[in-house]
Amino acid sequence: MMYRYWIRLLFRCLVGIFILFYLARSTPLISAYFNTDYRRRRPQCACSRPDLPQLDVKSTSSMITPQYYLCNQYANQRGPHQRIISISLFGPKENKIFQYNRSFTFLNQLINDINIIYPDNFTLRIHHDDAISLSDIVCPIECRYSNVDFCSMSSKLFIPPKIWRFIPAGDPFVDIMMSRDLDSALTRRERAAVDAWLASNKSFHAMRDHPMHGVPMLGGMWGFRPSLDRNMSRLIHDKIHNRDLIRRYGGRRDQSFLSEQVWPQAKSSIIVHDSFLCKNGYGQKPEPFPTQRPSMNQTDCFVGCVRPCCGHAKIPFGECPKECRPKDHPEWIYC
Repeated sequence: MMYRYWIRLLFRCLVGIFILFYLARSTPLISAYFNTDYRRRRPQCACSRPDLPQLDVKSTSSMITPQYYLCNQYANQRGPHQRIISISLFGPKENKIFQYNRSFTFLNQLINDINIIYPDNFTLRIHHDDAISLSDIVCPIECRYSNVDFCSMSSKLFIPPKIWRFIPAGDPFVDIMMSRDLDSALTRRERAAVDAWLASNKSFHAMRDHPMHGVPMLGGMWGFRPSLDRNMSRLIHDKIHNRDLIRRYGGRRDQSFLSEQVWPQAKSSIIVHDSFLCKNGYGQKPEPFPTQRPSMNQTDCFVGCVRPCCGHAKIPFGECPKECRPKDHPEWIYC
């Protein structure tokens, strides 16, 4: 009698375990959010990433869909209200000057800049192809920095690589996104302009800080606050993922995408900081940068400059036009 009891109990336990296993494997949402170790650790990496707070599945279930799987599970687990700095990193097929050592150096310099200039809960998302080595680049950086997420674009290769960095603009988990260049320095001057934007009620931000910055929005110098306009966020997402549309913007046409597909709507709710081309506002009146540039012999720094820059060298341009200087600081000849 006792023998039969234990047999039945064991059978019920096995059935229960099988049901739980089946549900976890057959339901993507359950599988993704019960398998904590899968989110925290890549099989190829020797480390586990820090634990993140458990998501409220009820309030975020609409965000956790294949349509909005835009980075990785760990990035989703960070939850809503994310503040993102976004870059693209791609290999030699699309980027002829790609070199592992060079890219790894630029990445570490950029992360160091973020930790100094944007220490207030900003996360760097790196959108990359399969040319980026897990063992050489992804694992060493993710294991060292908790504020970096690598987003594989292997399922989104129809999107031109230079446009990958725009993808967080359509992410429902993101409140603030800023698109930047891998090889450009982040500066206090940039941060002051970003703070002026974030203190406003404007959805978009753009910066032009060189006489050659002659487009409405530069690919590595713009930002968007999806939290202020979720409809626009979905529109950008849909345009980026429209195969017929996005294939027209391959190569270096990322700024054409911004000019043609984003700027017409963005210009009604944008702050533009412009130090040279303020007369040509592209239908929108720019503002001066809130900080004065150092004198021409102190640094060759400007927002968006390519490394090595921001050292002790001569600025590669002259005085800024009077019209582009702050009204209360006409003496800022280097504005």
